Amino acid sequence: MAARRPPYGHDAVAIQILSPRFWPWRLGVAVGLPRLFGFLLDRLVRLPGGDMERAIEGRVLATIFNFLVLLALLRWMEGRTLRESGLFGRAHWTRRFSEGLALGAGPIALHGAALAAAGMYVFSLPGSATALEAVTLAAVLLLVGFEEEVRYRALAFRTLDQGVGSGLAMVISGALFGISHATNPGATPLGIVSIAVGGVFLAACYLRYRSLWAPIGFHFAWNTMEGVVLGLPISGLQIPGLLHAEITGPAFWTGGRFGPEGSTALQPFIFAAALFYVWRVIVEKKLTPPAWAARPGPSPVPSSSTR
Repeated sequence: MAARRPPYGHDAVAIQILSPRFWPWRLGVAVGLPRLFGFLLDRLVRLPGGDMERAIEGRVLATIFNFLVLLALLRWMEGRTLRESGLFGRAHWTRRFSEGLALGAGPIALHGAALAAAGMYVFSLPGSATALEAVTLAAVLLLVGFEEEVRYRALAFRTLDQGVGSGLAMVISGALFGISHATNPGATPLGIVSIAVGGVFLAACYLRYRSLWAPIGFHFAWNTMEGVVLGLPISGLQIPGLLHAEITGPAFWTGGRFGPEGSTALQPFIFAAALFYVWRVIVEKKLTPPAWAARPGPSPVPSSSTR
């Protein structure tokens, strides 16, 4: 009995497009479902408590939902495991997480110290957070870092990476990350661009190690040092801090109400970090080609000659 030939031409294209593994379908799930869940949560659900409590509850629900989306996407649409998402089962995850902590906390601490020395920030004690509140808020920010890295890197960037290739995926996912902060209080074009470039950095960081733990560590440490320790706005959002921060300098340097993400003084670090990690993934040959460029050609015809 003759073996069945694999489909080719229009039949092969049709089968690929109709398959749930076709990357645009996966991208729709990866980007669309978290956005839809957030929209419905904001519009249809009245969570209990005050503003802060509702914000925390919303993040917890979003974290659970996005994790389930990632699990479903990997298992049923890609045939992969959580290990392949860079979330669990990766060796050296503590080293990557520690690298992220240093990259996140260090620049914000230096930024605060430099602008305080220049008289643009005035820090004083006590702040508006007790030690217990600070620990609680830090735990919440760890959850925020986890949720956003799952949403923007493990879901959006990773799916784009498999479809349009790493270069374009970093740009698109970075733009999505920046735009998502555009409605925050005090948002400025400079601040949005800064966060978008930061998104490129985080995507390149994830791509270099294929681990989410360095981006999660960075995200957590940046926000915690900025808001919980120094009392500065986190992308326009003010939370209680251990220090009381008074912003006295011009918004051009300090970022004003939006915080350090909108500060010209912090731009060199953000751009340099993005350029360095993009350069490293290029040098280490970790870029994924676009799906249409990675398709293998026709199988070679076996030779009829024998040895």
